[in-house]
Amino acid sequence: MDRLEWSGLAFLVLLGLLGRSAWKQGEIAQFLRSLVLLAVLFGVIAGIIAGVIWFNER
Repeated sequence: MDRLEWSGLAFLVLLGLLGRSAWKQGEIAQFLRSLVLLAVLFGVIAGIIAGVIWFNER
């Protein structure tokens, strides 16, 4: 495995540990809302970047 795969694996382990902690503290709903919010935010940023790249290639 290369460095990017190890980083991805470490990120997934961290998310798993954070989710487990949130579950034990009864805050899983807030944790999941935060994950959805971050996914939407990253999606918007990726969309803006893709739009700029597409616009500049025309």
